Amino acid sequence: MDTPRAAVKLSDISAKFTEDTLDEIIRAAGGKRCTGWKIPETNFTKGDAYLSELYRIQLTGEPGAGSGQDPLVINVVVKTIPKNVGRRKTFRSADFFRNEANFYNVVLKELYRFQESRKPANPFRDINGCYVAYTDGVNDFIAMEDLGQYGYKTASRAEGVGLEECRRCMRTLGRFHALSLAMKEQEPDRFHEIAHQHVEETYYAARLKSWYNNFLQVQIDIARDAMGREYPGTDLERKMEKFFDCDLYDHMVYLVHARNQNSVINHGDCWMPNFLFHDSSAAMRMIDFQLARYSSPALDISFFVYSCTSQALRDAHYQDLLDAYYGGLAEMLRDLGSDPEAVFPYSELQKELKQYARFGCGMGIESIPFSLLDESEVPDLDKITGDKSVPIEKIWILRPIASQAGRLRLTDMFRHANDMGDKGVALADCLRCICSMARFHALSFAMKKQEPDIFEAIVNQLEETYYSTELESWYSEFMQKLVTICKEALELECKECSDQYPADFKLAVLAFLDTNIYRMMAKLTHTRNQYSVITHGDCWLPNFLFRPDTVRMIDFQMVRYASPVLDIILFVYCCTDQALREAHYDQLLDAYYQAFCEMLTELGTNPQQTFPASVLTDELKQFGRFGCGIAVESIPLAQLDESDVPDLDRLEGEDAVPLEQIMTLTSIKTQYGRRRLLDVLRHAYDRGYMQ
Repeated sequence: MDTPRAAVKLSDISAKFTEDTLDEIIRAAGGKRCTGWKIPETNFTKGDAYLSELYRIQLTGEPGAGSGQDPLVINVVVKTIPKNVGRRKTFRSADFFRNEANFYNVVLKELYRFQESRKPANPFRDINGCYVAYTDGVNDFIAMEDLGQYGYKTASRAEGVGLEECRRCMRTLGRFHALSLAMKEQEPDRFHEIAHQHVEETYYAARLKSWYNNFLQVQIDIARDAMGREYPGTDLERKMEKFFDCDLYDHMVYLVHARNQNSVINHGDCWMPNFLFHDSSAAMRMIDFQLARYSSPALDISFFVYSCTSQALRDAHYQDLLDAYYGGLAEMLRDLGSDPEAVFPYSELQKELKQYARFGCGMGIESIPFSLLDESEVPDLDKITGDKSVPIEKIWILRPIASQAGRLRLTDMFRHANDMGDKGVALADCLRCICSMARFHALSFAMKKQEPDIFEAIVNQLEETYYSTELESWYSEFMQKLVTICKEALELECKECSDQYPADFKLAVLAFLDTNIYRMMAKLTHTRNQYSVITHGDCWLPNFLFRPDTVRMIDFQMVRYASPVLDIILFVYCCTDQALREAHYDQLLDAYYQAFCEMLTELGTNPQQTFPASVLTDELKQFGRFGCGIAVESIPLAQLDESDVPDLDRLEGEDAVPLEQIMTLTSIKTQYGRRRLLDVLRHAYDRGYMQ
């Protein structure tokens, strides 16, 4: 039997929940002051809120001007921080309450303010604001309108819902994310202020690893048990093991902190209990923003899809769900005055899913076992004794999934993720980029052959903006700090994974790191021969724009005249992961060479006579180590926490400041980040580029 929370006085809810608070709620609801209150019997159960306590309270208030004479009646749900100190510390409740209060008090208000200024015909209202939120780490509470009185309720946790409900959820997510994208385009300074200053990562951050990692290992063991019982010895089991063949927590940290022009304010906890459905209409509401974060929209999408749908529904309607999401997003963007084709074309959604949808698997191994718990298995968190935190794996007791249906829910998540990955969206994008690059290079090469004087005059107008002997003093100290970070990463991973990174590889990398890398890069960028072309200079994915039928290259601040390999190797080492390189590196090179030759032929130059395939191989041997230098710089910088990225507009005065004093460089905190670096260097080593 459920035990209701029987609060008899306001202080039972929170010491800071007072009659002044009741007046504030009444005023927020349009009244003048509170004239009475009562706490009805409640029916919240143990599983309704893991990180908080819930109460219902009914307020009576004096109506506001023009509201008639009838008393104002407000039904309120109050979410409070646990009073049990051990429970509060065990689950870090203060962090979650602070994040949710900031979401309601600042983020949502600003998103709605922006929306109101644009006067959309169909405004987004699927998140109700809160009446009042208070946080001090001990007496926190958030008071919201009780949506249950209007017929809103949650779906079943243990069963996947139907297609129409899922479409509604995905459409709502799309419309919610569109608020971020439109505001970021139209009010970028204010948007970045709220995204960076008022949303914090509460679940996956380097500082939280010791809190969660042991519990994550329990989830991994449960997933392995399920896969071993349902798909033993299969390729799917091997694919799942490959997913786990890293420090998964570090990998999740990377996924939530990777940000680009497509990042949005995420709900963060998109499983079915946080969507409320109206019992007699299509209306719905989203609740619970304790895990709100600023990251890829694919995180919310993949979390929802893998935690809330069945494999049968995904097999039949996955594209329908994506269409519902993007349809809602595009419609909302247009309503807010932004062009979805410019701000977030469908190709960008596909790219985000390819890069970040694995997050849903990382969350699914937690949410699916939780959703299968019987009520009797949900722990009574108030039985935690003492005022010290307890390891969460000793409180949240998860065991191997007993039912085949439950195990299949978990394993089928990996099956779908594998099937989506095998469609090769990332490879297709990489092939399009490298073919576009090849055709660009071919223009230079053909013009050099056919109009040498004009071409030489063009080349003489170019200047090296990054690597030159004149700039070495500007960059050398900064580069040395990067080298130190790379040596630390090498030492840690070679010690832990000696079979993957053997001693001869380590010695080769150390020898490379002990050279003057900046001087080497300057030499490579200035070495010219008969095969040199005008290169882009900064060929990473943000500088390629995709449409279904075309690719556009942008940002030519680092354009130079050099070996085409400098563009090729920068792209490959900055824009692909180890799995793609292992499987498709030669395919990428073949695609480049074929596109290069086709363009040369169209322009009237014979590729077999002027640039045979053996030349590309030789150029890679001579210039491939450029990619190692790029990795030494770009990968540590890519691993920086958002808090480590400086606000460059705060530089004072007119004099230049040394780079190493501006960019706060730290050791690569995650195993995933360190392996990302070492895997690039290992690829270069195996290909003979490091000599």
